[in-house]
Order: sequence, then C-alpha cells, then structure tokens
Amino acid sequence: MAHVTKINEFMSRIGVKGGMSLTSGFDISFDFSKAKFRSPFYRTGSTEEEVIHMLCDEAQLPNVQSATGNIEGRYLGEGSVAYPHTRIFTDVGLGFLCDAQLTPLKFFQHWYDYIYSEAPIAQIGNYEGARGSIVPQRNRVNRLRYMEDYVATIRIMKTEPNRTSSGGRAPVTYMLENAYPYSIDSVPLAYGTSQVTRVNVNFYYSRHSVAYAQNKKLEADEMDFDDPNFGNKGLTPDSSGMPRGG
Repeated sequence: MAHVTKINEFMSRIGVKGGMSLTSGFDISFDFSKAKFRSPFYRTGSTEEEVIHMLCDEAQLPNVQSATGNIEGRYLGEGSVAYPHTRIFTDVGLGFLCDAQLTPLKFFQHWYDYIYSEAPIAQIGNYEGARGSIVPQRNRVNRLRYMEDYVATIRIMKTEPNRTSSGGRAPVTYMLENAYPYSIDSVPLAYGTSQVTRVNVNFYYSRHSVAYAQNKKLEADEMDFDDPNFGNKGLTPDSSGMPRGG
C-alpha cells in the first residue's frame, strides 16, 4: 500500500471519511422512561429540555478500564503476566452554562434532592420572596429512595457536521446506564467582571454501552467539501501537490 506523502492525498483520504473529528460537536439527553422521577425543569418535549441540552458546553466520552490479576509460571523464564478479569466504570462529568432562570442548576438539584426524598420549596421569584423563604422543619428526615426510582440513561452523542447541519452525523453514541448525580460542584459567584454562571455535575453509572454508526459509504452531503475531490474550498494544489490559496 502506497504511503501518503502529499497534503492533497491526505485531504482526499480524510475527506471521504467526512473530515477530522471536532471536540465541539456533541449532544446529550436524559432518559427517565424507566424511573419514577419527574421534574418540572426537564419535561420531555418541553422548552426546559431543549434549554438543558443546548446549554451543556462540556462533556466527555467515558473511559474504559479493566481490573487485572497476575499469573506466573506459565513458561520457563516468563515473568508475571497481567490478565483482565473485571470491567471498571468510573464517574463522568458534565458542565452546563446557566440561563437567567438557572434551569440546569434547578433540574440537577431537584434530581439530587429526589434521591433523598427532599421536597422542593417554592418561593415568590423576587428579592422579597427570597428573603421570606421558609426553612423546612429541623427534625425532618431524608429517606433514601430505591435506585430504580431515580436513575436515568444518559446518552452522549458525538456529532459531526455535514452539509445540512452542524450535528448532522452521529458516528458514535455512549449510553450510560443507571446514571444519577452524586455531586454538584459549588457555583462560584463574585463581584467584578461578569461571567456566565456555570454548574458542573458528576454522575455515577453502573455500566455504559456504545452504539456505532453503520460503516457505510458517506453520502455526498456528509463528505468533507474541503477535500480536493469535492470542491476544494480555497485550496487548489499546485504542480508539487501542495495546496495553495485558489
């Protein structure tokens, strides 16, 4: 097989794969269809659901890891050999920008409180209403709910652009099963230069599954049109095979 030695050859081969993957292309969703938990801040098909998906500005594809044991003495002169015996699933973190209603923060706080049967507290949405918020009874109890009542399936979809949409392709989707928020990071507030409020949430889950897009030939609207074979926007190879501004 011939080695790729020219930039236009590299672009041609990458172009038929749809270009290079970009870290800024992803989407998420939460599936509570098998749980009892329901939140007014995340109703299926609602504006709140769209806002939370849209404001997720930081995610990660989960790592994979195996616990290993050691075996020795298989062959004369061979040292200790590690072998895998258990799959290990660690936590995953998601970061969200907040709108003026703090919709992501409300949703995740409500979800976390539901785990411990903490009832939401309503208040009038102004300064005087906040000052008059009523503290719950001091001797209240926090009863832990059954896990199947509050866990969700989190889908992290790695998306890539095509000709019609910035997220028109989804080559891989990670499905985090039985996920729940175990910590919500503190949200810093400070006078000075104003910045968008952010909330970071960490989740545990039992395991994850991966769905792969079918390995098919890309349609015309899925190819990278910076590739010389498909339009070569602004890049015209010269006689040496190196691209130059066209």
